[in-house]
This record gives sequence, C-alpha cells and structure tokens, in this order.
Amino acid sequence: MSTLDDRYGTRRAPRWFWPVFAAVGIALGVAWAAWVALDEAPVSAELYAYEVVSDSRTVVTLDVRRPEPVAVTCTVQAQALDASVVGERTVELDASERPSIRLEIDIETQSRAVTGILRTCRAA
Repeated sequence: MSTLDDRYGTRRAPRWFWPVFAAVGIALGVAWAAWVALDEAPVSAELYAYEVVSDSRTVVTLDVRRPEPVAVTCTVQAQALDASVVGERTVELDASERPSIRLEIDIETQSRAVTGILRTCRAA
C-alpha cells in the first residue's frame, strides 16, 4: 500500500515564496507606519473641563488646537447617569491665526446631566 503523498504527489511552495512574502509584508508595515507618523491632523481637541450648573444647563470647556488657520466644527454632549444624551450642541469656529484656543460651550439639557463629553471636533 502506498501513502497518499506517493499516490497524489506533494505540492510545495517555491523556495522564494516565503522570503518574498515576508519582504512585502515588512515593506507594507513600514509604509503604513511612516504614513501614520507623518500625517499631521488638521485639528485636535480635548475636553478640558465640564460643569453641571443646573438641571437644565451644563458648561463644557474644550482646548482646540489647529496648526493651520482652518474653520472648525465641534459637537459636545451632556449625558445623564444612564449615559443617555440629555443635551447636545454644535459650534463653529472661524478660521483664525491663533493655533490654540480654549472654548466654553453652554449646553441646554432636558434633565440633569452628570457629565459633559466631546463627541467630534474636525475641520469644517
């Protein structure tokens, strides 16, 4: 009785396959890492503070940074204890030469919020 390999033969990858496969994978990884490292985001923002003023008002403070004078649109939300959104506001900032700005945003809420969050902030 013969083995299956003797009967049907074996199929092997050519000797050059795995080294070429590894080289292509490494090249793609290096290209992706360089693209991510050199890509400069036009706008970055971070939540600086929030204050729950009353049952119907929350104030969110943002730090917005932009290396180029571009217009910016930011959306902030106020959330209740169960993480439901009880208020939301979108503000637009005109293009400015100032690379950094601290911005206070009042949000009217339907019920008492427990936190304020930054949803999005991007170039308009």
